[in-house]
Amino acid sequence: MKITQLGLMLLAVLAVNVQSAEAQKWGTVTGRFVIDGKAPTLPEDEITKDVEFCGAKLPNPSLKVSDDGGIQDVAMWLYLDRGDKAPTPHPSYAEAAKKPVVIDNKACLYEPHVVGILVGQPVEFKNSDPIPHNFKVEGFSNSGMNNLVPVGGVFEHEFDSEERYPMNASCSIHPWMAGKIIVRESPYMAVSAKDGTFTIENLPVGEHKLQIWHEIPGTIKEMNVGGKKVKDRKGLLEIEVKEGDNDLGDIKIEADLLTPKK
Repeated sequence: MKITQLGLMLLAVLAVNVQSAEAQKWGTVTGRFVIDGKAPTLPEDEITKDVEFCGAKLPNPSLKVSDDGGIQDVAMWLYLDRGDKAPTPHPSYAEAAKKPVVIDNKACLYEPHVVGILVGQPVEFKNSDPIPHNFKVEGFSNSGMNNLVPVGGVFEHEFDSEERYPMNASCSIHPWMAGKIIVRESPYMAVSAKDGTFTIENLPVGEHKLQIWHEIPGTIKEMNVGGKKVKDRKGLLEIEVKEGDNDLGDIKIEADLLTPKK
């Protein structure tokens, strides 16, 4: 069988692509956000509706700090400079992108309070409370939504565009309820857990920038990483990912930065 010159070229390109995929190495980034100083005490939210179920007051969910100083709900995502192309995700993310993300109403608060979602990923807005709620979500790149979710109900949705910063979620029936929704095209993002820890799995080996964010100050412009102060007006943390585990250790954020401005 005769192989044409074009066929040889296509085979060569295919071989290069296969070798490139096989040569790609990956690293997992971990760390922990901790508060530097005494955590501020936020006033409780006054409840003005459905007091018999919600109670007279609820804790303000904007700042959650564990007993040993871990900061919950610090978000980070892969940052790209203008003109840069996002790296091809690790194959493990293909199935994860199909798994629905659940945002629930529990005890008159959103659970989770801050959540990361991929563009096109299924989202289930759920109501586990015995009273009606609605989800009002406002962004810049996605059309706004304002949907009633009855008791035991679920509203399914997908966001079709990346948002530069987290979107606001709220309940028109219960005005103290609020949450944040991060919508990104790249799966390389994380939200810190109750103890302040975070994990971003299978980043391509190399240099990357992560944008760090918290609800109270917005972008975290100052932090201490490994004993070194990092300052950046965009809240960027530059890291070098090596194959295997990459532990950034404690990332300290000054308590003053997490104190709401009056």
